[in-house]
Amino acid sequence: MLYTILASRENVPFPIILEILLMEFSFELIREAVLRVPTAIGSTIGIVGALVIGEAAVSAGIVSPILIIIVAITAIASFTIPDYSFGFHLRYFRFAFVLLGFVAGFLGISLGLFVYISLIGSLRSFGVSYTTPFAPATNSKGNGYLLEPIWKREYRPPYISSKRDMEQEKYSMKWKYHRQK
Repeated sequence: MLYTILASRENVPFPIILEILLMEFSFELIREAVLRVPTAIGSTIGIVGALVIGEAAVSAGIVSPILIIIVAITAIASFTIPDYSFGFHLRYFRFAFVLLGFVAGFLGISLGLFVYISLIGSLRSFGVSYTTPFAPATNSKGNGYLLEPIWKREYRPPYISSKRDMEQEKYSMKWKYHRQK
């Protein structure tokens, strides 16, 4: 498989970073065009545009076929993000990680990932950490990774800092414990 990948890169005159940036930029242009065209024709333009640009780039010898596959997998995976603003945020970081990978290889990507996770871990929203159920790990009173059924949860999570620790009364299902007269 490695020989096949190397043979496909043999006829490409540009360095890999230029190929990646060119294909990522062209895909971003297609994505923006799809967003601004009415929905009935937008997806068709996106599919046909990606096929035509990818085939033309490979035929012209500008990019290698394996790079088209990698960029296509990345593009399809980016559509799984439901929030548009978060997806937009990850687009910028994708370019940053490509540059870090080019400059320092796997060490650059792992260092960038460490910095990114550290930044996300330091964010707070309404006084609660952005990564609350996972970090910092506060699993006291049964709130954390493994949760009991909702009718057994008696205490509120400690990171909320509520005035009342108990979430519900001692007998939350009074109908179960009181007999009908």
